[in-house]
Amino acid sequence: MEDALLFIEEQQTWIYLFFALFAIIYLKATLDAAGELRAAVFGLERERSLSKLRRSGAMLTVSLAVLLTTFVLATYAGPAVSAADRPTPLPTVSLLATPEITLEVQDGEPATAIPFAQDGLDNAGCANPSATLTSPLEGETLRDSVDILGTASVPNFSFYKYEYRSLQPNSVWRTISAGTTPVVDGELGTWDTSLLVPGDYALRLVVTDTSGNAPLPCVFRVSVAAASP
Repeated sequence: MEDALLFIEEQQTWIYLFFALFAIIYLKATLDAAGELRAAVFGLERERSLSKLRRSGAMLTVSLAVLLTTFVLATYAGPAVSAADRPTPLPTVSLLATPEITLEVQDGEPATAIPFAQDGLDNAGCANPSATLTSPLEGETLRDSVDILGTASVPNFSFYKYEYRSLQPNSVWRTISAGTTPVVDGELGTWDTSLLVPGDYALRLVVTDTSGNAPLPCVFRVSVAAASP
């Protein structure tokens, strides 16, 4: 039932146009049939005109009834459907895309990366139980393929992605993978660290809602070791 109401609410403009055209056509047919009936002299002519008047009148009534029903459903019933029953729109941008952030520095030249604070990464976002990583742990040494565990289930959830970046200056975030299904204390995906040069990296989880808003990401430092022989 909710799907039908949402369809009518979304397509109401086309429904109005389609059945309004029908109503105009059958209104003209009804008026013509009424004129023929008044001008008819013989019984057979009157019977034929009366039959046309009934058919066109019935179709006109149906068209008007559909228009009225559409108005009532789209105006009153459709908006009453709860947000939980409405489809969740997905962002039109690629979930795997890494946005470029342009900053203005003191000398007026733009920078395209946010440097890490000298005292380390800000992992305050990991305290959010709706958008946090539980494995791997901060400072853990990773090797080969690693399961990424955590929770990505903010209100009005849209998608999540987990990313990494080198701790070298001017490095940028690179998306490992993404998902469009909420996860609660479960597996978000995997990370094949064998593709990376051994060293220190930052790992973060970004969870976004349907309005494009995201809480403070969960981010911390991990070490990547050489792949197993």
